[in-house]
Amino acid sequence: MRDAPVVGVDIGGTSLRAVTIGAGATVDRELRMERPEHADRIVEGIVRLATELVPGGPGAVGVGCAGLVDRLGVVRTSPNIAAFVEFPLREQLGAALGVPVVVDNDANAAAFAELTSGAAVGVSTGVFVAFGTGIGAAVIRDGGLARGENGFAGEVGHMRIVPDGPECVCGRRGCWEQMASGTALARMARSAAATGDAEAIRVAAGEVDAIRSEHVAAMARDGDPVALSLLDEVARWIGVGVEALVLTLDPGVVVIGGGLVEIGPPFFAAVRREIDATMIERDHRPAPAVVPAAYGDIAGALGAAMLARSVI
Repeated sequence: MRDAPVVGVDIGGTSLRAVTIGAGATVDRELRMERPEHADRIVEGIVRLATELVPGGPGAVGVGCAGLVDRLGVVRTSPNIAAFVEFPLREQLGAALGVPVVVDNDANAAAFAELTSGAAVGVSTGVFVAFGTGIGAAVIRDGGLARGENGFAGEVGHMRIVPDGPECVCGRRGCWEQMASGTALARMARSAAATGDAEAIRVAAGEVDAIRSEHVAAMARDGDPVALSLLDEVARWIGVGVEALVLTLDPGVVVIGGGLVEIGPPFFAAVRREIDATMIERDHRPAPAVVPAAYGDIAGALGAAMLARSVI
């Protein structure tokens, strides 16, 4: 099976995305399907995608999933998948497919792709942070992924930075991802539009309740001042959280990925400005490089495939 193609799967909030890769980081084939709600159906969907991609059977399968994924490939809990509670995903997939299976947190999978052939190649100590619907992160130490005692390292999206802030999907208030994610950007935009302060964004979306982060992103790229000010506000909270990571981990590189990166230069200009403004001891502490991730929304599936290849 060593020469058989490997498959990587990213379990998203609404879809399953599966890829096969060649010897490097090139995606050979890709398939998607709507993500089922029930855990057993998700397993069946992954098996179907893997066998469709590699009719003769893959050499191994890697899976990235948001949430707490332990070292045995058990999804203890996932914010996006209510059915995944203490669910033995690796065991179930291994039994169904009959090949080696790796299951990891989706941010770990994405960071592994960046470590292997992306923006984190050669990095000894660093952090990968993905700003999308929520915030996912992975810690890089000694040139590899630091998963922590239980495999749960990197859940920084749920650092509480505003104790009385907006309610989070985890049930608490003021988590970092409620202040510095695509969800936060959309919420701030809807609030501004409801008071008449973001009329151009409202028009782009059609109505206030329809406003999403991508509407703000498009307007920011076009130079809309309200969209840019909203982006500055989210960037301010990104800076707060990144500073905490820098003070804790002393990384040489901060790799930033996720959907917000697709905004492009306006996003990175705002983020770098806020990180520079908030960093303490700047005269004595070398600032980490802040770089965009090399892979976009394919990183999770790509990294999962690379993890699969590492076990055969």
